[in-house]
Amino acid sequence: MRRMSAVDRVRCPGCGVELPRSGRSYDFKFHASAECWSQFEEVLAREYQNPVLLGQVHRLTVDAYAVQHAGGAHPDKSVCVHLVGLYLTHEKVVAPSAIVSLMQRLTRRGEWPHLVPPADPGTMTMRDVALAESPQRHAVCVREWAAIVWRAWSPHHGVARALVEELAGSTRR
Repeated sequence: MRRMSAVDRVRCPGCGVELPRSGRSYDFKFHASAECWSQFEEVLAREYQNPVLLGQVHRLTVDAYAVQHAGGAHPDKSVCVHLVGLYLTHEKVVAPSAIVSLMQRLTRRGEWPHLVPPADPGTMTMRDVALAESPQRHAVCVREWAAIVWRAWSPHHGVARALVEELAGSTRR
């Protein structure tokens, strides 16, 4: 059995996961390899096919992926909005259904701070979720992964908090 060489593998610039080279190209906004993006799409498809997963963890999946894949051409607005999603989930314990409308209101903001990604993106990646063998394990993996990404971004927790406070202030006017 032949072992894969480093040439046969690609390292994602966002999360650091190494995956078999696919030869695909990728030119979207996330700071990701084509191989990592492809796994993200597979995980999203799994969530869309299972309404329970979709309702329980889809918001976390999108937020964790977007934040863990900050950098490169990934817009500051996207990073900030998804970091706020993680903040609302982990610090404020807001229901996923309520987070969507808050994030939509936040997107109307004009300027966005640039947040430098942490040197260590966390110990879990989309790959861990993709390998989940059941819907229950999938949900557990997404929650663990999102919590790890949130902790990795601890230097920017204050920015997420300030954006939510700004949003709350704008609704009181």
